[in-house]
Amino acid sequence: MNMRDKTMLFDFGGVLVDLDLERCISAFEALGFQLRPYIGMYAQSGILSKIERGEATIAEFCEEVRHLSGLNLTDADIVSAWEKFLVDVPQERLEMLLKIKQHYHVSVLSNTNEVHWNMARNRFFLYKDLCVNDFFEHIFLSCEMHCEKPEPEIFQRVIQTIGCPAEDIIFFDDSDQNCEAARKCGMQARLAPKNSEWFKYFDSEGYFLDN
Repeated sequence: MNMRDKTMLFDFGGVLVDLDLERCISAFEALGFQLRPYIGMYAQSGILSKIERGEATIAEFCEEVRHLSGLNLTDADIVSAWEKFLVDVPQERLEMLLKIKQHYHVSVLSNTNEVHWNMARNRFFLYKDLCVNDFFEHIFLSCEMHCEKPEPEIFQRVIQTIGCPAEDIIFFDDSDQNCEAARKCGMQARLAPKNSEWFKYFDSEGYFLDN
């Protein structure tokens, strides 16, 4: 198999975009809502899980927050606090993705929701004259697929859509559990350290270091 035929499949949160969980929790606390019981770095629960699986709309998410808090919060206040979870995609990562794309297929697989992906599409990947579709051949989002990592179904559907042997997909994620789930479905997987430390898997030109 020509290396050019391989797909580099990236997680979004914590790998491409920097996250700040405590900033998000503090933003909700400032509104009077305790978010901590529902949120985690790798998996969500309750209404947060529902919006990541596309089982609830953002309007329903806002209504649930109002119900749980007993406060008359506006949708705009709630969405603004929820946006605080995401910080930025540093320029060096955008540049590395563009280098990698010169040699391989590049796609993204994320457990995410409409609010956070809208931020990505409308802010983080607007770089030079490019948009998010210039970085990724396929965009796989839990909120659109109605399943999430580490469920086997999401990996199987990714493999089917990409249309190549599973072993020719190399998945980068900051969760050991997600990496192991990908391997069980036949993919290669590499644990992607926080910040830009996953660059260690590539040389300066974006070639994958297969070791």
